[in-house]
Amino acid sequence: MGVTWRFDGDDLLCGVGADWNEFALANGGGACVPPPIGQPLAGFVSGPDLCVVWRAILGLSRRDPDRTLRLTYRCDSPAERRIMTATVTGNHRAEVAIVSEIGQRQPRPSVPLLDATVPARSGEMIRMCGWCARVKVDDWVDVEEGCRRLDLLELESGPLPRITHGICNDCRVAVTGGLDLVGGAHRR
Repeated sequence: MGVTWRFDGDDLLCGVGADWNEFALANGGGACVPPPIGQPLAGFVSGPDLCVVWRAILGLSRRDPDRTLRLTYRCDSPAERRIMTATVTGNHRAEVAIVSEIGQRQPRPSVPLLDATVPARSGEMIRMCGWCARVKVDDWVDVEEGCRRLDLLELESGPLPRITHGICNDCRVAVTGGLDLVGGAHRR
C-alpha cells in the first residue's frame, strides 16, 4: 500500500491518495481522517529541524521537477520495524507529490512507546529521529534500546512520555547532502 501526499507551492496539503484513510486508521492516525486538506507542512512534521529538511526537499523538487528523489526512512509500528521509501516528485505547477511505500517489515516484540492508542502519557517528551527512528537517550540509540534504558518496555512501568520528532546528526548529514538548506549551512 502506498500513501500519497500532495503539497501546493505554499507547502499546504492539497491532496492525498486513495489509501490515505486506511493507512492513517491502521497506524493510530485517526485525527487525520478525513485528510486535513489545506493544513501546512508544519502540521504533519513535528520539530522545526524536520520542517527545514522537508521544506528543502519540497523546494528542490519544485526547482527541478524532472528530478525524482527517493528517500529511505523508518516508520515503525509498535510490533514491527518498517523500512519505507518516499518517492518525491515535483511538477511545473509547483506541486510536490510524496508517495511513501513500505519496503520491508521486520517483526519484533511490541514497543508500547510507539502505540498511539496508549492513552496515559506523561508530560515528559522523548525525541525520536524522523528518519531512522532512533531516540535520544544521552546519545541516539535504537528505539528498543532507548526504551530498555528508560524502563519503557512495559506499560506497568508508568505513563509513557510523548514522542517529539527531530533528526539525528547522522541522518541530517545523510539526508541533507546536496540539499539547499536555509542559510546554506547544516545545523548540528
